Amino acid sequence: MTTSPAAALHASEQRLVRTVDSLADDQWSQPSELPGWTRAHVIAHLALNAEGLAGAVEDLRHGRRGAMYASNEKRDADIEELSAAPPADIRARLFAAGELVREALAELSDKDWGGSIDRVPGGPSFPALALPATRRREVEIHHADIRCEYRHTDWPRDFCVELLDAVTVQQAANPETDTFKVSATDLGMTWQVGADEPVVAGSGVDLGWWLVGRGSGEGLSTASGTLPRIGAWRRTPAK
Repeated sequence: MTTSPAAALHASEQRLVRTVDSLADDQWSQPSELPGWTRAHVIAHLALNAEGLAGAVEDLRHGRRGAMYASNEKRDADIEELSAAPPADIRARLFAAGELVREALAELSDKDWGGSIDRVPGGPSFPALALPATRRREVEIHHADIRCEYRHTDWPRDFCVELLDAVTVQQAANPETDTFKVSATDLGMTWQVGADEPVVAGSGVDLGWWLVGRGSGEGLSTASGTLPRIGAWRRTPAK
């Protein structure tokens, strides 16, 4: 039976909640996978991302064009501010924000699902139908970024396919990325990143982790022994 996008998002959020709830206070200041960010930064970002998404969805439901963030600068400043708060406060914001997103999405009408929201005022924009999957990518990738027991190797199979569907298109549009094809040997699936050759082979989770700019391609191989160049992961939502 196929899981709905909303149910898949909820399952991902619940796994994240369990990890965050298990952190001792002194673990929040430890480094994450992201340069310059502690675990507190990553969790603060996830909380604020959910709050912004919920607010923009509420605007959409009431016929207003909403944005997740007032500006990129305000987003960054808010993450820094919240990351310095006591762990209990960040945890509470994350848990409450996840519930807000679920409630906001559940209230959308059929007409609302045909709309879109902006990341910042003026765009870029995200189609409403893509929002559960977009939020799930945030949750699953950053859950692994926290560097606790949950790693990218724990990503569910359906998420891994969903991620590769999205990120191969995004990297193919990135002028800093070489052209190649990826072959997920465990999934029996391939994706073009602009060309059929060379082929980068490996597990789906390792391919996804590499394509979103994590690690250095551990577990991946090519015929030449050299991995293609990839640029920074740039999300390219619809204009």
